[in-house]
Amino acid sequence: MEQKRFVLAMVLSGLVLLVWQVFFAPKPGELVPATTPERRVEKVEVTPEPRPDQPPVVDRQPDERETPPSARQIAVRTDTLVTPHFKVELTNRDAAVQSVHIIDPEQYSRRGDLLNAFPEDSPYRPFSIAFLDSTVLSVPQGTVFELIDTESVRSGNGYSRITYRYQDPRNRYDIDKIFSIDAEQPFVINMDVRINNRHVDTLGARLAVDVFGTPDPSVERNFLDFRPDELEGVCRLLDDTERYLFQKVEDKTQLFTAQTIWGAIDTRYFLLANVPADRAARCEISRVDSMYMRTRVTSESFTVAPSMTLTQSHLLYMGPKDYGVLSDIGHRLEESVDYGLLTVLARPLRWLLVLFNGWVGNWGLAIILLTLLIKIVTWPITDKAYVNAERMKLIQPKLQEVKKKYENDQQRMTEETMKLFKEHNVSALGCLPMLIQMPVLYGLFVMIYNSVELYQAHFALWYVDLSAPDPYFVLPILMGAIMVIQQRMTTIDTGNAQMAMMMKIMPIVFTAFMLFLPSGLVLYYFVNLVLGLGQQVWIKRKFARAAQAGAAI
Repeated sequence: MEQKRFVLAMVLSGLVLLVWQVFFAPKPGELVPATTPERRVEKVEVTPEPRPDQPPVVDRQPDERETPPSARQIAVRTDTLVTPHFKVELTNRDAAVQSVHIIDPEQYSRRGDLLNAFPEDSPYRPFSIAFLDSTVLSVPQGTVFELIDTESVRSGNGYSRITYRYQDPRNRYDIDKIFSIDAEQPFVINMDVRINNRHVDTLGARLAVDVFGTPDPSVERNFLDFRPDELEGVCRLLDDTERYLFQKVEDKTQLFTAQTIWGAIDTRYFLLANVPADRAARCEISRVDSMYMRTRVTSESFTVAPSMTLTQSHLLYMGPKDYGVLSDIGHRLEESVDYGLLTVLARPLRWLLVLFNGWVGNWGLAIILLTLLIKIVTWPITDKAYVNAERMKLIQPKLQEVKKKYENDQQRMTEETMKLFKEHNVSALGCLPMLIQMPVLYGLFVMIYNSVELYQAHFALWYVDLSAPDPYFVLPILMGAIMVIQQRMTTIDTGNAQMAMMMKIMPIVFTAFMLFLPSGLVLYYFVNLVLGLGQQVWIKRKFARAAQAGAAI
C-alpha cells in the first residue's frame, strides 16, 4: 500500500509537470491468486483425530511396565536456546516456539519480542506440527510433550539442543522434535521431526509445519499513516513468490500445490520462516480465526516401516529481514525483502547505503552521502532541466509578443514560436529530463522504506529511529518550505489562476504526505531538495553573469 501511495504521488507530480508543459508553457500552437473453495482451516489441525471405536486388527499393546508419558500428567515448561545473536524460548506445549529475543545487533531488541507472533494468551505457537492423510499418526493441538534430552551451552545459561517427545497413548509411535542452534548462521535454529514407528504396520502421512502471526491490535492506520507494519503470509515456490496481506485472506485459504522452498509470516522488518530440507509439496496461507494468520508448509507423502525411524529436517529463521544475512543463509530467503518492480535499482542502492554506513558509522550520514552521490550522477539531467527553465523565463516577453501578434492565426503562431525556441535553444518539453529521475526516486523510496538497518537506527538529536516518522515534523515542514522557495525561483507567470493555485497547493500536499513517512526517507528528500535548491541558485547566478557580459548560455 505504501508503494502504491508513493507511485500515485509521483505520477500526480509528473502529470502536473506535463500539464504545465502542454497547456501553459509555450509550445507549437500555444504559448503556454487463485483461491480454493471456502473452508474452515481449523478442521485440518485444531480438532484432534478421533480414535476408532475398535482397535486395529493388528496392534501392539504398550508394555505394562512402562506408562506412556501421554498417559501421565506432564507439567508445561519452557526451555531456552541461546546463541550470540538471540534467545529462543521453547515450550513443551506443542513443542514449539514461545518467544524470540534478539541480543545482537542491539538495535533490533528495543521493541520487545520479534514480530507480534507470540502473545502470551495465544492458542497458536509457531513451528507446531500436524500430520495429514493418516489414520494413525496424530498430534492434537495443545499436546504437552515430554522433555527427554538437553545439551547446555558453555555459559550454562541456556541450551544448545533440546529434545521433546510425544508418545502415542497406545504405544504405536513416538514423535520427537529436536531443536538445536546453528553456530554458523545468525537467527537460525534447526528443527528435526523424528517419527519412530512402534507399530507392526507401515505408517504413512504428510507432515505440516505451521507459522502463525497476528497484527498489532493497538495500531490503527489511515491514509497518511505509514507506521503500522502490515502482516503477510509468504510462500516461496520454486518459480514464484506468493504474498497475501492479513486483511486480504479473510476466511479463504490460498493453496499453492507446487514445490515449495519455504513458507513464512513477515512484516516490513522481521521474518519467521520455515525452510524444509526437502522441498515441500505445497504451501497455504489462511486465517485460522479473526485474529491469527497461518502459513502452512506440507511435505510430500512419506512412509515409515515397522520398527524404523524417519527424520524430516527444517531450518527455522526468526530475525530481521537483513538482505545480506538472508543472502548468506541461502534458500532465496533474501527474496522476503520485497523491493517490487524496481528490485534491480533497489539492491545496488542498498549496497551503497551499507557501504557508506561502514565508512561513517551512522545511517543518517550514510543516507546523506548516498543522496549526494545520486545528485552528482543525475546532475547533467537536472542541469538541463533547470537551464531550459531559465531560458524559458528569458524569452517570455518575446513569446507574449508572438501571442498578441498572431492570436488569430494559430498556424503562424506555432511557426513563430518554434522559430523562437530554436533561436534560444529552448525545449517545449523541458520537464522530461526531470521525469527520467522518477525510477531512481522510487527505487530509493522502496529501498529505504524496507531497510531493516534503519530500524531503531540513531542519527542525531531526536532522530533515534530512522524507521519511524519525525516526532516533531521538523524535516517535513522544512522540506515544504524549500519547495515553496524553489517554486518562486522557477515558476513562470502565465496569468493562469488555476495553475497558480495548483502550484501553491503542491508543497502543502507533499508536506502532508511526508509527515508520517520514516524519517530516514524524509531525510533523503530533504537533502535532495537542499542540493537541488543550491543547483538552481548556481544556475541563476551563471545566467546573471552571462547577461552582464552580454553572452548567451
